[in-house]
Amino acid sequence: MKAILLFSSALISLLVWNASTQAEGIEQRNHIYRELAEQKRMTTGEITSVYGVPCVEVMLNSGESIRTFVHSIPSLKRKSHIVQDRIALLNKMHYLVVVDGPGNISTDINKIFVPLDYSIEPKILPEFLREAANHKKYILIDLRQQYLGLYEWGNLKHVFPISSGTSKRMPFKKFVVLNMDEIHYSSKYEQAPMDLALHIGKDYFIHEGIVPGYPASHGCIRIFPLHARFLFYKWAKPGIPGKIIS
Repeated sequence: MKAILLFSSALISLLVWNASTQAEGIEQRNHIYRELAEQKRMTTGEITSVYGVPCVEVMLNSGESIRTFVHSIPSLKRKSHIVQDRIALLNKMHYLVVVDGPGNISTDINKIFVPLDYSIEPKILPEFLREAANHKKYILIDLRQQYLGLYEWGNLKHVFPISSGTSKRMPFKKFVVLNMDEIHYSSKYEQAPMDLALHIGKDYFIHEGIVPGYPASHGCIRIFPLHARFLFYKWAKPGIPGKIIS
């Protein structure tokens, strides 16, 4: 029994040592981590898994955006398009919105997660959605996580960050795309632009807009302009069903 206990203790110690050694190895080998450390951009230096992707938390300065941050780090700037898109996806924040910026391109978020490995695809929404399996196309809106998923025959094809309503919740859980309007203005909020709009019920639309990393709309679902163009011109059509979860 004593031998078994000694063996168990040694095994646990070995596993703990291996885990800490691997973490230290990531920090020592990863050039992104090293450059962030040299510039003192990380809040703690701790590696955190965000949707299955190893990340570190970074502080953004006032007046800075994801894009300007990426261009300030040499190893990120070399593949800036891939990097800024991935950071924007994980942080649900458009890469052009500015910390404490002017007008409606501003965000209050000054800390973001930065991936250390861009070969790992984040796992955000279910890869298969049973209720979408009998539909050629289906839209899932996750208000809690602030993401929208596009499904084809139940399989997840695209994930887009969103910005939903600040307080007013949608009065329905299931919807159908009723119609689509390329150029649209709000009839309730001072003719605010809501272009590339998909009408999903009552006064609610999915449309292009500012996505600052948190709920900020009057109630509609805002998505990145590039995502809105894909949805409007290439993927969506009236009659596509969907559901809203929170």
